[in-house]
Amino acid sequence: MLLKSLLVLEEETSLATSKMKNLSKEELLSRLEAINRSNAIIYFDLSGIILGVNDIFLEAMGYGIGNHEDLIGKHHSTFVCEEYAKSPEYEKFWDILRSGKYYQGEFERRRKDRSLINLQATYNPIFDESGKITKIMKIATDVTAIVDSKKQIDAINRSTALISFTTDGIITDANPIFLETMGYRSNEKDKVIGKHHSAFVSYEYSKSDEYVKFWENLRKGKFFDGIFERRKVDGSIIYLQASYNPVFDSKGNITDVVKIATNVTESVLNKKKIDDLSNNLQVELANSQKLKNAIEIEKDAALNDLDVQMKKSQSELIKIIVKVALAVIVGVGVVTTILYWMAIITNQDTQIIGSTWSNMFSVLLTNAFSIVGTIMGIKYATQESGNKDKK
Repeated sequence: MLLKSLLVLEEETSLATSKMKNLSKEELLSRLEAINRSNAIIYFDLSGIILGVNDIFLEAMGYGIGNHEDLIGKHHSTFVCEEYAKSPEYEKFWDILRSGKYYQGEFERRRKDRSLINLQATYNPIFDESGKITKIMKIATDVTAIVDSKKQIDAINRSTALISFTTDGIITDANPIFLETMGYRSNEKDKVIGKHHSAFVSYEYSKSDEYVKFWENLRKGKFFDGIFERRKVDGSIIYLQASYNPVFDSKGNITDVVKIATNVTESVLNKKKIDDLSNNLQVELANSQKLKNAIEIEKDAALNDLDVQMKKSQSELIKIIVKVALAVIVGVGVVTTILYWMAIITNQDTQIIGSTWSNMFSVLLTNAFSIVGTIMGIKYATQESGNKDKK
């Protein structure tokens, strides 16, 4: 593969060289100066010792503008890790350059602080008029940000479901994780490429105004994130935590839409079960409260009925006691009166009869009021107990 790349580069260089030979010296210098102003450039001798370097290269590698002396005289290996510098691969790299071959590609190098930098570069052997290699010029561009982004995308691609669409919703790519998530085999990409996104939603939703507006907003560059209900290849429901990300080109035009998704069906279904249980519990609590209220109403009604009956019974009992007491008093009074008059007629002592009548009358009233007082005390105690129960 390396040999093939080198042969292609050699052919392209030969073509470019033949064209360059037709240019004047002034034109050649002008072009080299233009390259020097816009690219990181460094020169090496055939053993790899640094001969010269421009400010763009110094700044890219962390040395700072103007600090040429920090690099001139050092070996190219200062830009690579120690293990690679001692490897046969690194020696072969310089053998190829010394043979006059061009070398182009993406290279991982080390800055002054030993942090990684990725350079898109060409190593160009420079020949004198006799065709002898005199030095090697490296022209480089810092592509670290691009490489890091690619690494991040690769990492996401290895662990997350990814699918790409045109701005019209046509599927252009899908990784194996997405395919398996949606019920396809990991190698069945051809079964989804070219289909519309609507293949993953219900028929009713695909015909709705909401779905049409969804894609209109994506075409306008709007980002969507949330939990989406979708359909697997067998028609079963799946829930995806996903983001729809419009992709822009260098001019700000939307070129496609990338969806990053994770299967959260189990979590969503568990949440629904918990919500259902919570709702059922709320209903049962409401029913229990209604039952409690009904029992309280029935209890209060029963207590009220009992209180009415007790009041009625107490009133009737008091009436009976009073009537009996009055009857006894009247009876005793009649008997005593008769005895008193007989004593007068027979000239007997009436003081004993009066005293006896008075004592009987006093005992009778005392007992009557005692009974009435007891009944009233019971009634008061019953009322107090009922009030506490209500509280």
